Amino acid sequence: MDLREKVINRLKEVIDPGTLTDVVSMGLIKNIDIREDGKITLDFQPSSPSCPLALPLALKIKDALLDLSQGKGPCITITDHSMADEINKYLKEQ
Repeated sequence: MDLREKVINRLKEVIDPGTLTDVVSMGLIKNIDIREDGKITLDFQPSSPSCPLALPLALKIKDALLDLSQGKGPCITITDHSMADEINKYLKEQ
């Protein structure tokens, strides 16, 4: 299994508590990129622009990928959310 498959499998373990469906099946994960050095980046588009679970889900996504990112720390970017700038700033500080 290559790293991309491992990433997708880990993301499928992140469940949206509002729908009880994983974030991959919901189509909330966009633009997965895995660089040669192992750095994982992706966009997370919450189910609505005002989704109250955007930050908790983003943190769960980040945690799910932490050990796969080969010490580089995954880079998760929130898109299409009313508080995207604030959440993205917080995620970069973590």
